[in-house]
Amino acid sequence: MVHVGAATQLLWLVSQTWYLLRIVLRMAFVLVNNLYVVPAHFVWMLCLQPVRIARPELFWELEGMMIKWMSAQIGWWGYSAGYKVYECGEDISHTYNDGAIVMVNHQSTADVATLMGALQHKGPVVRRIMWIMDYILLYTNFGLCAWVHGDFFLQQGQEYRDTMLKSLKDHLNTRYSSRNHQWIVLFPEGGFLRKRRERSQKYARKNNFPILQHVLLPRTGAMKTILDNVGPPVAHTNGPRQANGTLHSNGRHVKWIVDITIAYEHGRPLDIQTLTSGWRPPYPTTLYYRHFPTSEVPRDEAGLTKWLYERFVEKEELLSHFYSTGRFPTGTSRPGVRTTGEAVEITFSPWWMLSIHLFYLCSTALQWYTVSTVLKHIL
Repeated sequence: MVHVGAATQLLWLVSQTWYLLRIVLRMAFVLVNNLYVVPAHFVWMLCLQPVRIARPELFWELEGMMIKWMSAQIGWWGYSAGYKVYECGEDISHTYNDGAIVMVNHQSTADVATLMGALQHKGPVVRRIMWIMDYILLYTNFGLCAWVHGDFFLQQGQEYRDTMLKSLKDHLNTRYSSRNHQWIVLFPEGGFLRKRRERSQKYARKNNFPILQHVLLPRTGAMKTILDNVGPPVAHTNGPRQANGTLHSNGRHVKWIVDITIAYEHGRPLDIQTLTSGWRPPYPTTLYYRHFPTSEVPRDEAGLTKWLYERFVEKEELLSHFYSTGRFPTGTSRPGVRTTGEAVEITFSPWWMLSIHLFYLCSTALQWYTVSTVLKHIL
């Protein structure tokens, strides 16, 4: 019995040592990964500035391709730790080459990394995507690359609302239109579920709106700004949908609202620390897709608010079904809309990921060699 107890303790000690060592190794890898990817990406952007001046379309195609490679590595962090991602719901493949607003519920810091992985296999989407994200991310290692790409950084707070919406309008009419962007990723809730749920429910009770548990009541400001500036043109009418009339859009039009509902198993969201370290036992994340033509979305403030609230009430019902059954409902009552059957796992080709890492490693070596050689000749 003494030997059995000692052997059990030894096995436990070995397993815990390996568990801690694996976390340390993964964190070290992510750190090194950032060190050889982000600077190399930025240096390539500097080197390609002559191309930007002479052939801007080619520059943004190359930049988009490298953004896709960078986001693939971020999406791969969780996949390599065993956190599988599945997708199901409506078939949205016909929207890949069109402009779209991607409307996502927001639960944690893992949401963006999960989406970066999920969108990798959707045609040109990742290359031509524009993220609307919190301004604090501008000061991260990825922030400068996102800024060059043309993502928009939104500062939260009622006192900044008008200024931010005006900045978003200007951004859409310049960077979105000129950089061949198509999909715009938006988190209408304005923050994480766990941080804002109580405040959202208090507001709902006060104004007789639905009390939601798994999502928040969405905000309409950014959505309306996007629709008014790059949505489909609408004539000035006095109909019920456009009581006050709406402005004609400038530039390319977004044709779709792509609605993505993120569900974590048992309602326990992962976070970016978990995806990078792998310290929690692996469990899946599931994405449920729907889509709506923007031509069917009301453009007046009241109509748009009602439409958005209805979509988030539907998200609430979808998540309630998922948390009680472990899966999203199959099929749809919407005519002409195709759906997938069982949820499909999103995977990464190891050879593809290896080639991306080799590209950035070789880029880093080449750039360091070039800089050091030039400095030697100068000094």
